[in-house]
Amino acid sequence: MKSQSDDGQAEKRFPGHNGQGSLERPAGQRVNGTEQPNDYTVRHIHSAGGVAYRLLQASATRLVQVALIATDKECRRWQLPKGRLYPSEEPLTAALREVEEETGLETEFESFLKTVRYDYLDTYARAVPERVYKKVDFYLLRVVGGILSDASVEVRKVEWASPDDALGRLAYDGERDCIRLALEYLNGY
Repeated sequence: MKSQSDDGQAEKRFPGHNGQGSLERPAGQRVNGTEQPNDYTVRHIHSAGGVAYRLLQASATRLVQVALIATDKECRRWQLPKGRLYPSEEPLTAALREVEEETGLETEFESFLKTVRYDYLDTYARAVPERVYKKVDFYLLRVVGGILSDASVEVRKVEWASPDDALGRLAYDGERDCIRLALEYLNGY
């Protein structure tokens, strides 16, 4: 088995070993009813992103909007802006950078929201499947400048959405949790 660390370097590992002394999955185990191969590569990814928000005043009512991105061709899978950390980059720095790269918005830190962890088996165009373990640190980020733009090659579409709309459109549970946490934080003010 090969293991690939956050810096992209692959190491040879025995099947199911995560390089930290514990087994990730016994070799040949059935996952979701499907026999998994005895050997696969493993990659750990650390990413960061944010709930980039703006406040609009409508008479005495305060309206919150958040930036959402779609990266799929059909623009059906909406998500929060996020991306991988550069080597030795701090998660907050990466979150600010990724939000600006993917949305065109300049933001400032307001609060840490949560860390989302998940894994998936990547079989796309691979002779040997790759188990990807991903950790994403999410922050609440207040928009202070820039113009909402989908100029990034990674993004098909960028839109402002109300928190309720975002909860209905976001593809991932962990990101919906981030919207709820952001609202709790903002409603405290």
